[in-house]
Amino acid sequence: MAKIAGSFLLATVLTLMQPFGAAADISLRALDGTALQAQDFDSVVEEARAAMMRDPVAALELVADAEQALAAQGQYTSVQQATINWLRAEALTRLGRPAEALPAAQGALSLLSETAVRDKLYGDVLVALGRGYKQTGEYGLALENYQSAYEIFRDTGDTRSEAIVLQSMASIYKDAGQYDRSVEYYLTAMERHPGDIQLELAATNNLGNVYRELGEFDAARSQFERAREIAAEMQSPILEARILNNIASLYVEFGHFTEATAVIDQAFTVLPEESRIEWTRFLFGVQAQIAYGRGEYAEAARLTSATFDGLSLRETSQHFVEFHESAAAIYEAAGDWRLATEHLRAFYRLDTQAREVMSSANLTLLGAEFHFAEQELEIARLRSAGLESELELADARFRQRLILASALLTVMFGLSIALIWRQRAARERQLLLERMLFEDAETGLPSRSSLQRQIDLLGPLEPGSTVAIALGIDRYSQLEAVLGFSRASELQRIVVERIANHEGIDGVSLLSPGVVGFTLDGATLEEARYTAGRVAALFRRPVELADVEIDIDLTVGMDAGEDPSSLIKRAVIAIQQARDTHQTIAVFDAEAFGDASLDLSLIGRMTDAMRTGKITLHYQPKLNLRTGEFDTVEALSRWNDDEHGFVPPDTFIRLAEETGRIRDLTEWGLRQAVADQARMCAAGFDMTISFNISGALVSDPVFAEFALQQVKSARGKFCFEITETAAMQDPQRAMATLRRWMESGVRIAIDDYGSGLSSLSYLKMLPCHELKLDRAFVQHIATNERDRMLVKSTADLAHSLGLEMTAEGVEDDEGLALLKLFGCDSAQGFGLSRPLPLAALTEFLRNAKQEIKVEPVPLRSLQERYKGRS
Repeated sequence: MAKIAGSFLLATVLTLMQPFGAAADISLRALDGTALQAQDFDSVVEEARAAMMRDPVAALELVADAEQALAAQGQYTSVQQATINWLRAEALTRLGRPAEALPAAQGALSLLSETAVRDKLYGDVLVALGRGYKQTGEYGLALENYQSAYEIFRDTGDTRSEAIVLQSMASIYKDAGQYDRSVEYYLTAMERHPGDIQLELAATNNLGNVYRELGEFDAARSQFERAREIAAEMQSPILEARILNNIASLYVEFGHFTEATAVIDQAFTVLPEESRIEWTRFLFGVQAQIAYGRGEYAEAARLTSATFDGLSLRETSQHFVEFHESAAAIYEAAGDWRLATEHLRAFYRLDTQAREVMSSANLTLLGAEFHFAEQELEIARLRSAGLESELELADARFRQRLILASALLTVMFGLSIALIWRQRAARERQLLLERMLFEDAETGLPSRSSLQRQIDLLGPLEPGSTVAIALGIDRYSQLEAVLGFSRASELQRIVVERIANHEGIDGVSLLSPGVVGFTLDGATLEEARYTAGRVAALFRRPVELADVEIDIDLTVGMDAGEDPSSLIKRAVIAIQQARDTHQTIAVFDAEAFGDASLDLSLIGRMTDAMRTGKITLHYQPKLNLRTGEFDTVEALSRWNDDEHGFVPPDTFIRLAEETGRIRDLTEWGLRQAVADQARMCAAGFDMTISFNISGALVSDPVFAEFALQQVKSARGKFCFEITETAAMQDPQRAMATLRRWMESGVRIAIDDYGSGLSSLSYLKMLPCHELKLDRAFVQHIATNERDRMLVKSTADLAHSLGLEMTAEGVEDDEGLALLKLFGCDSAQGFGLSRPLPLAALTEFLRNAKQEIKVEPVPLRSLQERYKGRS
């Protein structure tokens, strides 16, 4: 291996060398070291420096030897002890133990502060501190130390160390997802100290990773190839194998599987035998991705197993995030739902961590103003003007300020360092807690707690003195599914900014995803309604996001109650009340919201209602748009209570789920549906019955067996409707239940598709036959272009996945014609028929069968003919 010339101090390397994954960064390392020969302090220190890059564990042991050698000398200087602490911090940082590394580096800094000399070693310690803080996510402190180190290195003329600090800052921009700035810093670092192959190796490999993130294949490959050439020149097979792994991963990402195979085979050839135990798991991971890309699922599963052999999937690091994502797809394709789910959970865990890191890094970078950048700008201006005397003066003034500041710090250090650290830690904890409490982590907007704090500061409220206004973005979950989390967050920021710019409105906060709000003090409800209407009118103009215009509709909820603790909650509830009543603005209606005492009464009467027939099943026909015939009916529960009259299904089903009685209600309903199906068959109608299954029951093995036995005894076919979130609580058991039902001939439909999270990952994994698109997208299809686009795209998605699609909420002939045009397979809604009791259903089917022979139902004639029968 190539010997590093000169007095190379290891603390100036970029970052610790991490185990390489699909896109690992490579840090600068000293690649040579010889066996320990002398036991004196200086020789052991040199051995530790030389071994640091290659083997941090060995370096840590040598640091301990150096400390023993120092103790054996009987006397030592603070610089020698600081060197020991610095080397220990370097080794621990490279081993991923920042909690131990930071105290060692802080100890070194304390010892060096006694000398009042800001030399290279002092700068190296600052860099070590910066690395430690970066690993713990404290980006503000990391940048402070990098800045201070940069100033020292520039003042001493150490361009190599300057370049290393610039690369460290580039890595923070990379963490923040600001890839263009990251590229700028890496290139500047190479310009600052050209001709150093180790600096160039780190920069080119990291640039390759950045260009890969930007989707620039050719640029990424060019950088990786240059990094590989340097690794070969340095005679480092481990580095060469790691870079080959990065190149192979790049080929996989862009679908070049043949080239990826050749490169990964070469990596196996290059990798030394003694290094294969640890490093080959990453090569296996890329090989698994190649096999999956070729459709070789069994081989991909075998290689994935080798990748994660001996690892806990709950404790893997960011190096495995891409492998978890591909593993979920691989095991899903191989039919192993348990492992697919475990890897999907691991991917979500790491993806969430990455988003938090990116958010933290961005917040730091947005607030950071680097003094060294300003100084460089000033010097560049003076140079361009040819004012050499002013340049020298500027440099001298800068050095003088640095020396004075250092001297002052040295004098005060012994008296205040502990207090400063405690105050800083307390301040940072307080700021962090306030940010977590009063600022939404995803968007950076003021949170619901922030608005509640404003209300609480007003003190006791007089009736009507303060109005809370909540504004819900209509179809936000669908917008989020289309836009993705990042752009959906940006959309919310734009909405808040537009509202906040309206005269007389301040303190606009994000109350929940897709819901924003503010308060009006001293306004009546009528004045608040007028203001809310003006705010909603602001969005007649589309929102522009990433060069795309997005139409935004808002539904407004308001409340002016006396209880400040529930003001926001009631305003948010009023949004749903407005939507339920098809209004754009609604004031909280306590009567419509319900009474807790009424709920208790209904819970007690529910079981008796099932036994006495007060709860019955009605059936809503579903039209097959391909045959023009009604071939399926959906079973729906109805309750007419002697005391309370008609009880809405949403009310008593919710109560059943909340009180644990949903299984009793569902089992009763399934028995009744089986019996009613037999009566339909006897009347000459062979109808499939669609039956809703609560998500709480999909993972219940006892209910699963009961349902299976019921449908096996049925005269006809059954379809079980579940929501797309039904499998989220216990995915493994839910998947097994659904597959067992399917294998027994039960059709599975995803109900209310689009009304919830609409996760494509879960949709891909859920075994099903049919999607039922929520009525919200269908009711206005004839008049709303956006709804038409969503219906058409959902039908295409369903058919691409081999599924059928049913549209709920059909209201008119125009809508029905459009659904057939868009390729929907089936339709149901009040425009075809309301839910009917069994006797009315058989009459409806008998008359409909006479009318429908070739063409789909002429909706209007059916409505007129059978008007009043529902």
